[in-house]
Amino acid sequence: MCYIYHSMAKPCNTQQAASAVGISVMTLHRWVTAGKVKAPKLRIRNGRAVRLWGKAGLASLRRLKQKIYCKGRGRKKGYKRK
Repeated sequence: MCYIYHSMAKPCNTQQAASAVGISVMTLHRWVTAGKVKAPKLRIRNGRAVRLWGKAGLASLRRLKQKIYCKGRGRKKGYKRK
């Protein structure tokens, strides 16, 4: 499966990629829509259109997550307490 970081034999779908990086699927969709990360092209698998994320795509997702989220707490940068 895709959540094995170092030896990924097969590309994974969007849900597996999000769980491998540690974000929700909706967050990944928002990042793709906002243009923060480039999504792979759609491919047809078993009559369905899916995006298959490879090693390079997962690495870019991890870098983006580290850039957006603060270390240790998981809060986004720019978060203001009331």
